[in-house]
Amino acid sequence: MDDTVNTQAWLIGGAGRSGKTTLADSLQTHSRTIAGFPLEGVFHVYLQRRFPFFRHQRQRLLTEYMDRPRYMDALRTKVERPRDHFEVDIEELTTALPEGIDNPIGLFAWLLDKYAADQGRQGWAVFDLLPEMRYATYRKLIAGVKLVVMQRAPEEAVAEALFWRSYPEAPEDRRRRFQNVLFQWCLSRVVTEHHRQHYPDDVVVFSFNDLTRGDASALSRMAETFDMDVEAVRSAFDFTPPFGYHGDAGFKGPDGALHKLLSDQERDDIAKAVGGTFSRRDLAILIALAPHAPVFARGLGDFLLYPGTILKRRRNALRQRAVDALAGLRLSLRAPA
Repeated sequence: MDDTVNTQAWLIGGAGRSGKTTLADSLQTHSRTIAGFPLEGVFHVYLQRRFPFFRHQRQRLLTEYMDRPRYMDALRTKVERPRDHFEVDIEELTTALPEGIDNPIGLFAWLLDKYAADQGRQGWAVFDLLPEMRYATYRKLIAGVKLVVMQRAPEEAVAEALFWRSYPEAPEDRRRRFQNVLFQWCLSRVVTEHHRQHYPDDVVVFSFNDLTRGDASALSRMAETFDMDVEAVRSAFDFTPPFGYHGDAGFKGPDGALHKLLSDQERDDIAKAVGGTFSRRDLAILIALAPHAPVFARGLGDFLLYPGTILKRRRNALRQRAVDALAGLRLSLRAPA
C-alpha cells in the first residue's frame, strides 16, 4: 500500500437533523473527486481521550475504531461499523501506518485517505457531531481540512430532533430537550459564521431547505464545490424531508400527516433565538461567548441542561483515561527494545 497521499479533507457539520448524512451519501454517489464516508466520524469522542505511548497503542486504537458500531436508525436496531466499508483488513492497515502519525485524529484522517483511494477519489468527507465547535483544533491535526456546514430552518431541525425517537408522542423531558436542540442550532450558526469570517476559503455553508426545494443557485454552488453535475445534486436532494414546516398548519411527519408538533411558546422561543434573544439568559450568554470559546460554551451548556448526565459522562471519561493509560504502559513494556 502506498503511503503517499494528496487528499482533500472535508468535515461535514451542522445541527442535528440538518442533512449531513444526505450530503455524505450524495458525495459518495455523485462526486467525481470526494468520497463521502457513510458513517459518523466520531472524531469528537477520541479528541477528548488521552493515549500515552501513542505509537504503541495505534493498532489497539485502529481496531477499536474500525469495530465501533454506528446506529443507523432511530430505534437503534440497525448497526454498521467502519470495517464494513473497507477493502483491507486491520493488520494490513496497521502495517502500512506511517511513522509520523502521533494522534488519533491524524490516524483517522489517514484511514479516510485510504478509503478515498479505494474509491478512486482524491479526497473524503465525513460528518460528525458539531465539528464546527472544534474546527480550529482539527485544522492543526488534519492538513488542509475544510468545513462544510448544513443548515436547516430552525423550526424543522428542532421539531425533528425533538420527536426523533418518540414521534408522534413528545419526549418525557420535552422542555429541557427543546432548549437543548435549539441551543445547539444557535451554537452551530454563530460559530460557523465566526469561522466563515476567519477562514473564508475553507468554510462553506449550504441550506438544506434551498437544496430540497431545488434552488438553482444552491444546487450549482454545491455541484461546483464538490465536482458533481448539477442534475446529480438535484436528484440527490429531490425528496420531501420529514418534519417539513407549514406554518400554522404544523409539520408533516413521517406518516404524511400534519401535526402541530411545536407549541406557540416554542415557536415564539425559536423566533426570538433566531433574532438573537435566547429564552434562557444563562444559555444566551454562552451563545454570545461561543464564537470565542465554542467547546467551553457547548460543554457548560450541556452541564446546565443535563447536570446528572454530564457528571456521569465525566466519571466515565476518567475511567476511560485510566484504561487508556494502563493499556499504553502495558503495550510499551511489551514492545521490543
